Amino acid sequence: MGKYRCDVLAHTTDGRRVVIENQFGHADHDHFGKVVTYAAGLEADVVIWIAEDFWEPHITAINWLNSKTSEDTLSFFAIKVGLIKIEDSKPALDVTIVKQPDEWGRQVKTERITRERSERSIKYNEFWQHFVNYFEKLKNKNASYGHYVNIPSEMPNYPFTFMFTHGKFPAIQLYLQGDTNDKIFEKLKSHKVELESILPNLEWGFIGGKTVKVIRITREKECVFSDKDREEVMVWFSKTMQKFENAFNPLLQNI
Repeated sequence: MGKYRCDVLAHTTDGRRVVIENQFGHADHDHFGKVVTYAAGLEADVVIWIAEDFWEPHITAINWLNSKTSEDTLSFFAIKVGLIKIEDSKPALDVTIVKQPDEWGRQVKTERITRERSERSIKYNEFWQHFVNYFEKLKNKNASYGHYVNIPSEMPNYPFTFMFTHGKFPAIQLYLQGDTNDKIFEKLKSHKVELESILPNLEWGFIGGKTVKVIRITREKECVFSDKDREEVMVWFSKTMQKFENAFNPLLQNI
């Protein structure tokens, strides 16, 4: 196990890696740190922390870790171990599962997220069905069920995008991905003052671990996907994209 010397490293019958950390007395911060470190270093699938008792902050931490993972990736257990003796009997091991993954809660959460995504996809599709007929460059294009639709810019492989950020805020962006994206991004950024005089509140950033650069403008008001709101967003998309193309295409042509 190299430098990751957990108390027990076991494997389930289906090949899952189980890290077990034992300690005397109450659970403490030192062992909690070890639990997390071993889980990462040994690429655990299941983590079992055994102690004589647990403080509430550590139970909260285990709950939080389980809420951020799924049973297919990583599961955390807090197990309380002691001895029990009834009258003149010999002491027997008393094992209590203090905290374990809330599989039912996870299932409910997964179903809710799936339902919300499905409902949102339908709303996106309804919006794009109207918009592809409204915006000339999208005519004859199939309406997407996703949160974005691309149109080409003057530079191949670097599209302009109509999108909804965070699921509801209309935005337009230039998406830069590939070996030359840093160079293009910096050249465009050298025209920042000029571009922001045309498109105030431009956002310059990166996503995907800095492998993708984006230049984006976002509408402050969210879209609620009502008929009235849809019309307003389509007008905003159309007018803003016209400004976006007029501002960026001449620069992209010269890169």
